[in-house]
Amino acid sequence: MTRTREILDSIVSGTPGVLGAGVLAMDGTPIDVVKLDAHFPLEAVTQEIATLVKLLVYTCRKLHDPAFHDFMMSCERFTVLVAQPAVDRCVVVFLGGKANVGTARVQLRRHLPALASATETLAG
Repeated sequence: MTRTREILDSIVSGTPGVLGAGVLAMDGTPIDVVKLDAHFPLEAVTQEIATLVKLLVYTCRKLHDPAFHDFMMSCERFTVLVAQPAVDRCVVVFLGGKANVGTARVQLRRHLPALASATETLAG
């Protein structure tokens, strides 16, 4: 099991209602994915998530803010949390409708430094 997988497992196990989580390259390629709902189409939206993160990073730069930390998008059936632990990686957590978003954000922020370190090791 990879270090990123262990960290994703920690995020997922600490958050009730998670559908899946993954670390993605900025071209949308999944690096590590953990799915609790086998039918959830996480892999089908990896390109779109990477594009979203690129737009958010660009927006931060236009606003003269050097760093993008995290983003939350609420949909009718699920919530998406996205963060960027490294320049060439992003992490995404998909939550079901009854999930605790606050707990998920805390888990994501708690594990983000470890994800940054683990993704740096992958890139190096």
